[in-house]
Amino acid sequence: MTEHLNILLINPPFDPEESVGESSSVRFVLNITPPLGLAYLGAVLERAGHGVRIIDYTARYPYQPLAEIIKEFQPDIIGLTATTPSFESTCRMAEILSSLRPTTPLLLGGAHVTCAAASAMECGLFEIGVIGEGEDTIVELAEHLKDGVFSELNQVPGIIFREGENFRQTPPRPYIQDLDSLPFPAYHLLPPLSHYHPTPASYRRLPVGILMTSRGCPFHCTFCDRSIFGNTTRFHSTERVLAEVEWMINELGAEEIRFFDDTFTLKRDRAAEICAGLKERHLNIPWTCLTAVKAVTPELLKTMKAAGCWQVLYGLESGDDRMLVLLGKGNSVEANRNAVKWAKDAGLEIRGDFIVGTPGETMESLEKTLKFTLESRLDYAHFNKFTPFPGTELYRRLVADGYSFDFTKGCSILDHGALLFIPKSLDREEYRKWLDLAFKKFYLRPTHILKRLMAIRTWPQFKGQMRGAFAIVGL
Repeated sequence: MTEHLNILLINPPFDPEESVGESSSVRFVLNITPPLGLAYLGAVLERAGHGVRIIDYTARYPYQPLAEIIKEFQPDIIGLTATTPSFESTCRMAEILSSLRPTTPLLLGGAHVTCAAASAMECGLFEIGVIGEGEDTIVELAEHLKDGVFSELNQVPGIIFREGENFRQTPPRPYIQDLDSLPFPAYHLLPPLSHYHPTPASYRRLPVGILMTSRGCPFHCTFCDRSIFGNTTRFHSTERVLAEVEWMINELGAEEIRFFDDTFTLKRDRAAEICAGLKERHLNIPWTCLTAVKAVTPELLKTMKAAGCWQVLYGLESGDDRMLVLLGKGNSVEANRNAVKWAKDAGLEIRGDFIVGTPGETMESLEKTLKFTLESRLDYAHFNKFTPFPGTELYRRLVADGYSFDFTKGCSILDHGALLFIPKSLDREEYRKWLDLAFKKFYLRPTHILKRLMAIRTWPQFKGQMRGAFAIVGL
């Protein structure tokens, strides 16, 4: 039997300035949500009999000093998570931990080490990097720790570890097929839901419970990193989804649910079953979801509305058919237009995500995108600047073409002031001005302002909308 270990998991601080840079007003609309990945790790570790603490430094929560936590908890393993934009912050946290607890092994997990394992480990701060889904891996790693030293790491799939002066990467770990075998995420190890603040465009009521009912995405968008969950989609059962929604309402106090799957309606019949279950269980709670244009029908959208859904987020990406082909979207501007119409006809609000500044982008295609947003019935439009993150097809193409990128400087998609990549077909200053003006042209139209005011249903939504307005005006 594996001995009991104390395992400390940390979501390092990510200062607003690192995320928004010169676009400082955008800090009012940052999306700060619970770190589901760490919550799942905490759940499986507790099930295996280990003691677990999670520190989420991104939440607005009064934590005791880190040195006190280390002294009190005496962790045997410390795990940190990092995306590419937050990697520098994670490294700074690792340096502090090394000075406070020099003999405790540090593990690195998350998107960055998964898609850029060797370069992430070259910082020299981490003993092991966990690649891909981490639940089975971290439990197995705990079994290989004896007297503070890991043994036989070559037998653990899905990791990269230091071996002398070099690093050794083991074969990939198979994806978890039975998602229902995972326990509910360990929300009890996180700050209360009320200490998180999703972006104002995404909620009516607070607090919001974040829920994933599937993992993996079958689509092949060239700007998207799918390295953690892969291209094969795996699903929780309908019964498990409904039980988790009920648990989040009754035990966590969630007033709204956000289904955070890449494409909630990928299996349309399953989505309809979940809607029917919400109604049968009288779970009268507002909810939103992410989905795709090619994964909805007018009938399904009406079914979702009747079950409490009030908003869908579409990845529309561009208002130019040429760009949609380059982005690997597999749909057209006309398909986007139809999906927007179907959702509005069903009585749903729509958030539209757009990715701008990718290879091949021109001022003409940017203006087509802006024109699409102004002529459509979108309630929100997000113009996300392209950043060539490791793990994406576009990153691999650009590196093959001789590009290199310094992700320590302005790699957040929210920082309009720092541009890691600009297509040769765009002028830097013209593009930067367009990014700021696009938001203002969309959101500061008198008709749009009136529509947003009339759509407000709750006091938390009103306060959030005011914060959003200040963010746009300040760009």
